[in-house]
Amino acid sequence: MFLQENDTTLAFSQKKIEKNFKGLTFHLNKINRKLQEVRIEKEQQYQYLQAVIEHVGIGLISYDENGDIELLNKSAKDIFGISNIGNIKIIETQFPELSAVFREINQMNPKLLKIKNQNHELQLTVKSSVLKFNDRIIKLVSFQNIKSELEGQELDSWRKLIRVLRHEIMNSITPITTLTTAIKRSFSDKSRTKSLAEISAENIDDALLSAEVIEERSKGLINFVENFKSLTDLPKLKYAEFPIGRMFESIKVLFENELKSKKIKLITDIENRGLSINADEKLLEQVLINLVKNSMEAFEKPDGIITLRASIQSDGIVSIMVIDKGKGIKSEDMENIFVPSFTTKETGTGIGLSISKQIIQLHRGTIEATSQPNKETCFEICLPVNSL
Repeated sequence: MFLQENDTTLAFSQKKIEKNFKGLTFHLNKINRKLQEVRIEKEQQYQYLQAVIEHVGIGLISYDENGDIELLNKSAKDIFGISNIGNIKIIETQFPELSAVFREINQMNPKLLKIKNQNHELQLTVKSSVLKFNDRIIKLVSFQNIKSELEGQELDSWRKLIRVLRHEIMNSITPITTLTTAIKRSFSDKSRTKSLAEISAENIDDALLSAEVIEERSKGLINFVENFKSLTDLPKLKYAEFPIGRMFESIKVLFENELKSKKIKLITDIENRGLSINADEKLLEQVLINLVKNSMEAFEKPDGIITLRASIQSDGIVSIMVIDKGKGIKSEDMENIFVPSFTTKETGTGIGLSISKQIIQLHRGTIEATSQPNKETCFEICLPVNSL
């Protein structure tokens, strides 16, 4: 009965116990002291865990099937501007955009949500897990405000973009300005316009040549602007479920002749032949076409190998990799490869990878690159099985 009540304060007296039971009382007291030590240790562990939970900068809320809150740490209170509450319905009333998060009962992939708290906009990454304890089901939801991090990344992206724009525009404007000055000199002498007799055939030829170069550079600038326009005019995603293997085979057929002429082998490796994904097949295929084309251009010698690999991770995320053993990407270029107009190719526009990243982000996925020059380069796309 005392064990059932978790009462460890009981002590057994040995004075009034007959000699035959003295050994028994000794062991009972020993068991009782052990139980007390275990209980104290559990209480210390609980206090330690509570301190850790209160210390972390991520908001944590746990609640049962009825929505009754069992855990609400300080960070969660700060994020939502609330004190201790009993049920998540109070949060749902104040922040309706979170209702879907609280209603979902399955483990949720991280989501990005915007909420307003006391006229301040917060950008939260939200993730939830379902825990089962015997017959009880507890849901744990974490919230992290990443607005400052996103703003920092956005500012850094703008700086990179402005640097690229400045470089590209200056490359065109500088020769245009120089050639314009040369044309003026062909037809004028200081502040005086030359007469027809003073203008030689050589002056005219030089002026026409300069005009051709100006025209060419102007067209280059127009093309540059058009390429940037394509970054903001991406079509709306058309979702459909399709097997990844079909997309891989389509890419193999598309590049078949070019692969043969360059003596490059394209290998497909799918963990599960029936692996499917819900996404925009044409746009996702376009991303892979761009990556495979880049891989083909990375080989300076024939007999190269490109691998298209697909697998599903334990958290339900589909991983698609494009791997090659070409010349690779220099470490100093890695941070800029997704920046619009950045390119290491003589005739490249630097737009392909930027558009590819946007397409993947529209699918709520990620694309990352790793490279060991002259050893292996890998572009990995991670997408939820259902991107909707």
